Amino acid sequence: MPTFILQSNSIPKDNDKLDLLQKHARKIISEEIGKSPQFVLTMIAECTQMQFGESSKPCAYAEIKNVGKLDATLTDSLSNRISSVISESLNIEKDRIYIEFQESERHLWGWNGKTFA
Repeated sequence: MPTFILQSNSIPKDNDKLDLLQKHARKIISEEIGKSPQFVLTMIAECTQMQFGESSKPCAYAEIKNVGKLDATLTDSLSNRISSVISESLNIEKDRIYIEFQESERHLWGWNGKTFA
């Protein structure tokens, strides 16, 4: 159910590096949200036309989506840990990373031909 989507103008061509980034993100999200890593979906996309402010220096936009609540303590912890992983993996300054959190009700997510309701 949890989903991690990352877009950046600094995505390397090195698949091993991207695999490691996805592995770390999946582990963090699984630990923080308390759901099996087998159900964490991760997506990384190159975004060639991305600017943060007036600069095209490396930057990133991430989304973390979940079925269920994401309270302020949880999103603060996730923001800290995911920002660190993105920063270290892609060499992006933390102040050039936005993360959007989204929580959904169970009937608004489908899987295996049905919803989680």
